[in-house]
Amino acid sequence: MKKSYFLLNKYTLSVLILLICLAADIILHKGMSRVLIPKSFTINRSPQYLKLREQPLVVANKKWSKAVNTVQKMEQLPAGTAGLEMDVYFDTSKNKLLVYHDSSESNHPFIEEILNVYKVRQLTASIWLDFKNLTPVNKEKSLRYISFLRQQYQLQNKVIVESSVPECLPAFCDSGFFTSYYTPFFNPYLLTEKQITSVIDTIAGNLTKYPASALSGYYFQYPMLKKFFPNYPVLIWAEKDRYSFVSNIFNYSLGSDTQVKIVLYP
Repeated sequence: MKKSYFLLNKYTLSVLILLICLAADIILHKGMSRVLIPKSFTINRSPQYLKLREQPLVVANKKWSKAVNTVQKMEQLPAGTAGLEMDVYFDTSKNKLLVYHDSSESNHPFIEEILNVYKVRQLTASIWLDFKNLTPVNKEKSLRYISFLRQQYQLQNKVIVESSVPECLPAFCDSGFFTSYYTPFFNPYLLTEKQITSVIDTIAGNLTKYPASALSGYYFQYPMLKKFFPNYPVLIWAEKDRYSFVSNIFNYSLGSDTQVKIVLYP
């Protein structure tokens, strides 16, 4: 009797510990936890099937490396990496792209310095250019320069041009580039229904006038983008914690979702 009581308490304690660990995991990864739970967002808007500018893009697998913004990071990139992302700014005085995330960084290499390493190492990864300062003013010069890079480094069907300025993207589509509209920042889990419908209308209006090849945004935006723009591939960035049950389930769901074309990981 004592033995059975002991075993019962032992198993009860084990289950309790597991539940506490799971609760802590959910709290620590609450953003991912929210995404895993289906949400309607709003019943006042229907899915939008809008024109898509389909372009060929080599995607060996959807797990890509985020912020490969230095020569050192390119040197350290695993040889079999499917794709990588760079944060780029067009320097109008040099007519070249600088690579950095924000101005506080001390090192602002030109993209060719990094791509020379790519070429020497004979890498085959596709490249996502997060174009931070694409404007109607620098659009044509940027297009000519990126077209030159595509030829120089043998990047045919291997370049994504991403911008938050949708009116600049059609010119790149016309030149055979895969483009992505970086949607305005929003967290659908923190918005009112009125705000959610406004975001949907803004994105739909921009895509109606300026179709792109994909939509891109944060991982917590993806369920809403997926629901209301179902024919658009979604490119996202996310985090991964291999010791987290929630993170592993979440990233498995991204991997199995055919609408998610690419996931950037640090």
